Amino acid sequence: MNQDYLIEALAPLVFRSGKPFGAQAGVDGAAFPLPSSLAGLLRTLYADQQKAEFSEDLRKIPVAGPLLARRDADGKTRPLAPRPADALYLKDGGLTRVVRLSPGPLPQDTGCDLREDLLPLRMTERLDGKPVPGPQFWPLDRLMEWGAGVTVEFRTLETEGLGALAAEERTHVALDDTTLASDDGRLFQTGGIDLAPCQEAGTWQQHDLVFLARTEIKLNSTLATFGGERRLSRLHGRATGGWPGHPGDLEAKILAAKGLRLSLATPAIFAEGHLPGWLDQKTLVGSPPACPALSLKLRAVAVERWLPVSGWDLAKHQPRAMRKAVAAGAVYWFELLNVPAPGFLDTLWLKPVSDHAQDRLDGFGLALPGAWNPIAHQ
Repeated sequence: MNQDYLIEALAPLVFRSGKPFGAQAGVDGAAFPLPSSLAGLLRTLYADQQKAEFSEDLRKIPVAGPLLARRDADGKTRPLAPRPADALYLKDGGLTRVVRLSPGPLPQDTGCDLREDLLPLRMTERLDGKPVPGPQFWPLDRLMEWGAGVTVEFRTLETEGLGALAAEERTHVALDDTTLASDDGRLFQTGGIDLAPCQEAGTWQQHDLVFLARTEIKLNSTLATFGGERRLSRLHGRATGGWPGHPGDLEAKILAAKGLRLSLATPAIFAEGHLPGWLDQKTLVGSPPACPALSLKLRAVAVERWLPVSGWDLAKHQPRAMRKAVAAGAVYWFELLNVPAPGFLDTLWLKPVSDHAQDRLDGFGLALPGAWNPIAHQ
């Protein structure tokens, strides 16, 4: 049975961005926690509370998350999701608009180096605007509306979404091993994310930011050190409006459209770069690991810059090799090749789609399904 948890940060949290770190590396900027960081936290707490030994069995505990959420003063949470890669912020005169990228054939007498069986992405409206920054996190319900083809206003995202995680930088000094005094000239900085209530428009907000998690193990509410430098967080049981569920009519809409849109809520790791390894690399046909009864054909992809993923191997006491992950927010469009049995959406909603079984257990590649009509985009 699934157990839902909420993680409340009691101090700015430090998570490595994955880039080289040293005297000349500069600031290791504030980074959103990787799914493996959350998995390590929950499995460690389980071992401590159950007085269990650290073994490979702990790695078999499935963990999903972290999802960012806004928590109001009454304790109710509203999940947030990364900005989808098929949404652009363009400045049109004095107005910023959210412009959709949609799969479709190229106009006549044009071409690109994309493989022929994948559709390119095109703006759904002609707009000579300038790209501008905007909210990095959308309310989950707005993301689902966007996936269903509904236009989302930029002002709405500014009000309900999140521009960026507040960052806190700290300067550190290296110590000489012999004298235990500061080593001249060896300064470095770390960046942390601050989830506490912030000041906007001259007033303090009545909400803070928390992380949502789901796993099969039962944990007691407790203090925990999440991330680096042993910064404290508090683990709570299920919160009001905790782990999000899918809309009740979404499965019927997917079957009616005969197409599927998957947006990544957490980074995914695939053997073939941005292409899932569970797809045949010649035909681009395959089935998601969590739903083998579903036959899909990949039609289009929207991805942004890859994300470095590394960590520390506790068993071998050495750093893990760096891998390239598809960043959260990437969007994949599929054509349905069969009619799956009722209830298939339960096996896809916020379930991992990464290639390797251990990456799926760690929560890499949680997917948010939506309906997509492939015939309308041919």
